[in-house]
Amino acid sequence: MVLLNSSEISLGTKLQDFNLPDTISGTNYSNSDLTKDLVVIAFICNHCPYVIRIIKDFSKLAQELNPSVQFVTISANDPNYRQEDSPENMKIFASEHNFSFPYLYDESQAVAKAFGAVCTPDIYAYKKHPDGYKLAYHARFEDLKKALNELLTEDQLSFEPVTSAGCSIKWK
Repeated sequence: MVLLNSSEISLGTKLQDFNLPDTISGTNYSNSDLTKDLVVIAFICNHCPYVIRIIKDFSKLAQELNPSVQFVTISANDPNYRQEDSPENMKIFASEHNFSFPYLYDESQAVAKAFGAVCTPDIYAYKKHPDGYKLAYHARFEDLKKALNELLTEDQLSFEPVTSAGCSIKWK
């Protein structure tokens, strides 16, 4: 396992369009389902030890910040590489970790590529503006709570966040 840092993406970048199946509900989920002023989109997978290390706290944070912040998780991993990352196992993983948010499957990997996601976890927070959602945070989980609490009242952060790092997305 090689530790990979997330790519640099400019703050203010517009949220990419997506429309993916939710492995929990069985329905599709898209940008039009985003309703909160702050949205967290995290690229994760089931088998990554870096995800496993944070997932309990990530799920707890999502519950704690609801209804102020909307959370969405996406897996783009090729399940042919690791069966644990199949949509069926994603649903089990979500249940085991008490997800209160969608866990989307990016089978084509097009959404992950459009976002510039490269590792798991790769965490993005977008703030709603009159012309759409714009990237306000792209960094590690350890600073996410602090960042979200600031972004609820401010347009930018008072600190320089540390880049996220984790396992590489398993590309086809």
